[in-house]
Amino acid sequence: MKANLWKSLLLVPALLMAVACTKAPSTSYKDVVKKALEQSELQDVTVSEDRDRNTITLGGTVHSDDAKRQAGEVAKSVAGERIVANEVSIQPVGVESEAKAISSNLDDGIEKNYKAELIASRLDKESIDFKAKNGVLTLTGNVKSATQRQEAEKLASAVPNVLQVVNQIDVKR
Repeated sequence: MKANLWKSLLLVPALLMAVACTKAPSTSYKDVVKKALEQSELQDVTVSEDRDRNTITLGGTVHSDDAKRQAGEVAKSVAGERIVANEVSIQPVGVESEAKAISSNLDDGIEKNYKAELIASRLDKESIDFKAKNGVLTLTGNVKSATQRQEAEKLASAVPNVLQVVNQIDVKR
């Protein structure tokens, strides 16, 4: 009887450690965000989620700045702690193709200007990747310090026509 009691006492901490070390799956917000957007009559806005990067990305097209702003606000209100990257394209009725071309040219300019900033600050030797889409500049890759990560984000924020910076750069020592 005492042997069983001792076995039980030793087994309980082991089980508690196993349960504590098990990572519970993180909550998905994609469906919640999509439903909230649909309720706000923003059905043309798409939603994707990267749980590893804690990011919700909005895409698709709307016809006005106000609709894009509203999509971002709605998503942020229900996305919990997720970062919301608002990559929604604005294409006013009747000038959709022109708006798309302008947005593409602006994104190209953002990328070229950011590359120039990285060179000027000597961060171009780091493994920093970047992509502009509808004014959102997403930074990925690796740097050696948190200071470099912050500097890369600060430089990105100062680039003309950047509406939002999503910093997903990892610090690797």
